[in-house]
Amino acid sequence: MKKMHYGWVICITCTLLLFVTMGTVSNGFSVYLPYIMEEKGLTNAQTSSLVTLRCAVSFLSMLVIGFYYQKVSIRVGTTIAAAAAGVSFLLYSAAEAYPLFCVGAAISGVSYGLGSMIPVSILINRWFYQHRALALSICASGSGIATIVLPPVTTALVENLSMATTFRIEAVAIFLLAAVIFLALRNQPADKGLLPCGQTQAQEAAAQASVNLGPQRVMTRQMWLLLGCASLFMGALANPGFSHLSVLFTSEGFSSATVALIISGTGVMITLGKLVFGEATDHIGGGRSTLLFGGILVVGHVLCCLAFTQSLVLAVLTVLFLGLGYPIATMGPSVWSNDLAAPEQYPTVVRRLQVIYAGGALAFSSLPGILADHLGGYLPAYLLFTTINVLSLVCIALSYRAGKTARQPRS
Repeated sequence: MKKMHYGWVICITCTLLLFVTMGTVSNGFSVYLPYIMEEKGLTNAQTSSLVTLRCAVSFLSMLVIGFYYQKVSIRVGTTIAAAAAGVSFLLYSAAEAYPLFCVGAAISGVSYGLGSMIPVSILINRWFYQHRALALSICASGSGIATIVLPPVTTALVENLSMATTFRIEAVAIFLLAAVIFLALRNQPADKGLLPCGQTQAQEAAAQASVNLGPQRVMTRQMWLLLGCASLFMGALANPGFSHLSVLFTSEGFSSATVALIISGTGVMITLGKLVFGEATDHIGGGRSTLLFGGILVVGHVLCCLAFTQSLVLAVLTVLFLGLGYPIATMGPSVWSNDLAAPEQYPTVVRRLQVIYAGGALAFSSLPGILADHLGGYLPAYLLFTTINVLSLVCIALSYRAGKTARQPRS
């Protein structure tokens, strides 16, 4: 029986990392917001500001992530990021007033920013020669699994114990996962005396010859502009677009129970969609799979614009199309960087695109609410999301076309 390559252990470990740094501090924490308002007497504005503060700090953390991982290894750095999530939950458990909640939110932003898709993308790129996109999609599903698992678990614990006790229990669980991450993670295959998963000695030699003699991929100014715009738009689609689905359907007359099923169903489909998108990317390439799944996402946004019909059939179709399409928004920058950047440029390119992605999420975070206040509902926001979805696909198609000609001989 063939022994499993250690790269798959790295993949599972990165899944746990994103479960903690993205799933618990973002999707998992959102379950606590109503309890925080009720028990601690925070206003709606104060409660919402905790999410805004976390997003702002995570964005700032991504700006310095290159310097951070120059000073510490990815193994140590990601462990610290995961442990920061546990610290934030301990602070939440002790908080009795707004200021300490703010401190906890800021530390959770550090966890999100430093333990995000950037180090995970770099690790998967190092550890996998084949099945790279599939491995990345498995890792990305970590946040989706948290969306499915944490809400019912957290709700049951809070209802049967207390909010503070639940925060402490989950903090301990996070620290245990951080320990697992440190014990299992390795910075590169050479640390285990291995080649990347799926690579042979001959392929390594051929790859080295290609690096030394073959034409070099070049990220032109045009490609930076196109990929930057696409990443900015994807940040808006994956974050404000998803987070406002509940208010969209609620404002259009759907019952709370139906809306809960829509959101839960979309989370399940996103988790499945990431695996399908990764497999498709490995077989047909990042450009084609992005256009295919991006088209599916466009259909999902068009269906969102039809929420006013209150049709359950259209709602089910919306869940299916959005869930299958959303993975390009979270995984896209990593896939495009792998396809279009030179191997030695990959860490820089993926870091910059992920920072732009986070900036898009932050810049568009309040726009749906502003449009709803001025135009009477959330449908205009989803018309906008449909438009920028299409524009992002145009940017991707043009960047891949430019990438085919952007080659230069190595000096």
